[in-house]
Amino acid sequence: MEGDHKGERFLYRVLSVKEQKKLPKSLKTWLESIRAERGVHQYRHRGVLYLVIAAGMKPNPGHSLELTRVKKEGGTVELSIREKVPGAGRMHPQVISYPCLVIRVKGAVPRVVHAGTGKAFAKGGGSA
Repeated sequence: MEGDHKGERFLYRVLSVKEQKKLPKSLKTWLESIRAERGVHQYRHRGVLYLVIAAGMKPNPGHSLELTRVKKEGGTVELSIREKVPGAGRMHPQVISYPCLVIRVKGAVPRVVHAGTGKAFAKGGGSA
């Protein structure tokens, strides 16, 4: 999902790779330092929260993450994330990759879950 999305005091934008390259140096340095660590990471810069959802180190670029749903219930916002894996029998170059989503958030800190299971997206979790 691209673009700005508005809800009850909750705004977010999934940043493209091009937008990520334009981030302030301190934010880019932090992003590079946490990409390999699976989980949900937060960084505040000038009153804006940057949320990084990282899949950790993967053996090829066939892996990716996708924001599939934003659900608002009461005062809670939930982001559903789907992990995409390479299709069976597909060939990909053996190049280490670090799939992640960088989301700029204004408002409450959202809960991040696997799209398939509804369980929290956390360190050590497998594909959902």
